[in-house]
Amino acid sequence: MPLTRDEVVLAYRLLLGREPENEAVVDGHCRHYNDLDSLRRDFTGSPEFLDQFGPTTAAPLAATLSLEAPPLHVDTEASPEDLTRLLHVVAARWEAIGEAAPHWSVISNETFLPDRIGGSEEEFYASAAIDRHILLAILARVGRKPEEVATLIEYGCGVGRLTMQLAPLFRKVVGLDISAAHLRLAEQRRQRLGLDNIGFQQVTAQQLHPVQGFDLWFSRIVLQHNPPPVIMHILDGMFRALAPGGLAIFQVPTYYEGYRFSLAEYAADAQGPAVEMHQVPQRAVLDLAHAHGCRLLELREDTWVVAQRADCLSNNFVFQKG
Repeated sequence: MPLTRDEVVLAYRLLLGREPENEAVVDGHCRHYNDLDSLRRDFTGSPEFLDQFGPTTAAPLAATLSLEAPPLHVDTEASPEDLTRLLHVVAARWEAIGEAAPHWSVISNETFLPDRIGGSEEEFYASAAIDRHILLAILARVGRKPEEVATLIEYGCGVGRLTMQLAPLFRKVVGLDISAAHLRLAEQRRQRLGLDNIGFQQVTAQQLHPVQGFDLWFSRIVLQHNPPPVIMHILDGMFRALAPGGLAIFQVPTYYEGYRFSLAEYAADAQGPAVEMHQVPQRAVLDLAHAHGCRLLELREDTWVVAQRADCLSNNFVFQKG
């Protein structure tokens, strides 16, 4: 059922602390939203809300996954041949999505579909404020300053939504993405803004890490869209390329109730441009980091970025190499 006028007005007053701009805006929200949860998520993720209250309030905690959750069958390894096939599937999928709906592919909100992005582009780019806040808060907790970072890698940068906000804070920022269509838009915006300390490079199935020796690697709402063997392969290459003393900060789901990934089953019908959601077991990530001589500095739950449910778990990992 569409929302009522009173529900929309009350949401403005309680969440944003003001009255709606006008009746046309209220009417638009009534027609656009079918439930209060959707409206609340969009309001609490908006730049206006974040500027007032910060990311902690804007990121409500999901219910906690039960400690009695059963183990899941997840294939995290693949032969070189199978891995190559998976990587080509992923590359083709994201190239297609990047061409069809580049902004929506980053944030799946109807406001950012191609036929509406003209009126919401600035809102789209401003929405990366929460990711910037999170990254800076993590660095502060582990005793690092942005200006001390020689090279920051943003893995899965998309159209540069966050990259543009990081440029004024870091000496050099390199955005990596598998979609050439994404990167074209990112470069166009970089030129319009006149940011000269940003570089964009395309990730390919043959070369997942075209930059080596970086000292900060950041990835958020990216890894989950890859099959588990690909996630692990990306992380393996990242840990190898990370400079001694460097930090890896990334989010990845580690449990979905009822999830199963069989490489053989997936390979049989892995095709099409659909955005997929995957996970890797927490232990697999910790074991891989340990094998590369990386120690865990912080492990936090951030399931809210995936879903407001108690049947899944997403983690934010912070590792230091050496």
